[in-house]
Amino acid sequence: MSANIIPSKNAASKTVIREAIPSDLDFLEQLEIDSFIGHRQSSRSSIQNSMSSPHQVVYVIEINQGRGRKVLAGSAIIILYKRALRIYSLAVHQDFRMSGLGELLIQKIVELSVKNGYEKISLEADDSNTGLINWYRKLGFEITHFLPDYYKEGESAYRMTRKIDENGIHAERVVIVVDEEHADDLNIPGAKICAAKDYLANGKYSNSSRFHILNLCKSYKTHSMGYYVSLLASARNHRITPSVMTVKDISSTSIAQSIIEEIDEFIREKLKQIKEESFELTVILGKTPQSQYADLAKKLFSLFEIPFFSVVLERKGDWRLKKINVLALKALRESYPVCLQEALTSYCEKKRYFRARLKSYKYDLAILVNHQEKTPPSCPLALEKFRKAAEKVGFFVEFITKQDHRRLCEFDALFIRETTAIESHTYAMARHAYTEGLVVIDDPWSILLCSNKVYLQERLANAGVSQPKGLLLTKRICTPAYLASLPYPLVLKLPESSFSQGVFRANNLEEIQARLKEMFSESALVIAQEFMVSDYDWRIGVLDHKPLFACKYFMAQGHWQIYNWQSVVEDDITGRCETLPVSEVPAYIIKAAIKATTLIGNGLYGVDLKEINGKAYVIEVNDNPNIDDGIEDLVLGDELYNRVMQSIYYRIEVERMQTRPLT
Repeated sequence: MSANIIPSKNAASKTVIREAIPSDLDFLEQLEIDSFIGHRQSSRSSIQNSMSSPHQVVYVIEINQGRGRKVLAGSAIIILYKRALRIYSLAVHQDFRMSGLGELLIQKIVELSVKNGYEKISLEADDSNTGLINWYRKLGFEITHFLPDYYKEGESAYRMTRKIDENGIHAERVVIVVDEEHADDLNIPGAKICAAKDYLANGKYSNSSRFHILNLCKSYKTHSMGYYVSLLASARNHRITPSVMTVKDISSTSIAQSIIEEIDEFIREKLKQIKEESFELTVILGKTPQSQYADLAKKLFSLFEIPFFSVVLERKGDWRLKKINVLALKALRESYPVCLQEALTSYCEKKRYFRARLKSYKYDLAILVNHQEKTPPSCPLALEKFRKAAEKVGFFVEFITKQDHRRLCEFDALFIRETTAIESHTYAMARHAYTEGLVVIDDPWSILLCSNKVYLQERLANAGVSQPKGLLLTKRICTPAYLASLPYPLVLKLPESSFSQGVFRANNLEEIQARLKEMFSESALVIAQEFMVSDYDWRIGVLDHKPLFACKYFMAQGHWQIYNWQSVVEDDITGRCETLPVSEVPAYIIKAAIKATTLIGNGLYGVDLKEINGKAYVIEVNDNPNIDDGIEDLVLGDELYNRVMQSIYYRIEVERMQTRPLT
């Protein structure tokens, strides 16, 4: 027995459980040695990493033995996943076992999960240790999986799970926040009713980011109770309806009009029978008592996401927005009680988190698409192949759009198959997903770095990657004398451009002056590169620093680029494509492509190169490369899609699945 520890049968009544601090490290390291056999022990550095990681919590249990004497008696390491806690390690010093300390640690972990809205707690236990397994069963854990050879060959384990019951905070429940006078008389299936003052003050909401808040306060004006509910919900990363931004948008008629213009044609069609000069529609969570305009109400709600409002349109040639009025819960209960009840019930019963499945999948994958995009990175057939490949490796797949921004926390990974841009929702969604802990392709830094050709040119040049000679042009330096001294022809590029748009050729001084006048109105910097002549550009697809596919993109008919957006013949907009096995591509082309992408990250990229006199010149590195049926997949076929999905799956596994014993 340690000379520093005095065992006590009443140890559990004199304990404090707290987060570990650096001075606890010696105890934690020794506890590992005393509690686990050699190959199941965590090293000192591993324990340190757990203590410093924002995704883990290390608890120690401390016993007060009187007269200021305190000793450490046990510990637990918990990994924080998106919806679950995993007990990575749990041990009690041998001198304090059978005194209830292990149960206290479990209770503390349950409190942590309830406080932060986690769905379940999981752990792994040695399958031969029946006493330990039965102990966990008494504490509410059930065996869910058998894990053969988990610790090493011949040493298997069970995965055990305890779900958080309905008395805990259920992360997926809609929380309806109301003024105090409505807190006790609403009854909506699938929702928790909460007074605004409780939502603002109660720690169980401030400490969790896993709620969907429906703010039904009577006012959203600045500094009102409703305003602060939406403001704090946003700060807590809750999904909030309405957001403060939405409230501000509808307070400006000009901004609201610009938003509603998205459905101009739809409004024109729906209201073509209206003879009056004005029209008003009441919208209640996407429904309306004016049933003939149900689909219009649904579209208006998707645009504005205000729970209750009326929109007034007036005819001025086309229908124009006159005003939007926010409606109060009290008024709707008096005027439209049936529609209100149906709308609230329907809204709260939507399965935003648990979608119907035909089989069990390990992870959830969101694929971001835009069905209105004319030149998407993947055609519908390719998207379907991605879906099948994802399901094959263990994903439940849902295709989402920009309207699903707030639902990202439902998923484990995001795969973007919509053209990315730093100023578009694609970057915002990638950034949000990454912040939520999702695996993301394209990750936000790849979008940020690849989308700006100024950055790429400097980054590649500093790393010694061969590329066309380039200059950075500013309005100030582009005097007639300076421009006359440049070698022509030159290729001019806006810093942020894609699919050859924002890229032009200038053959002489007159052409460059005319083109720069237009380009400087959009950007303070313009890139000028030497013009290199070739029949085709190489496109090397790279994933995880390895070549994925290789294509030759030939120039469009009668044009100097692979895209000719001025062509009136659709078939001539792009040139033909030839897909080759990677093994048939010159080694220096592959080497240059890998080197260029290594400067960006380890995601999925498409590197464009020119091959001139046996040398590779990198034109640009693209995030979000084209992968289309019958083109990029022509050599690998379905295996290309499988490799992408296996990469995403593996990234999740690497992050989460660290083997760890328990005692």
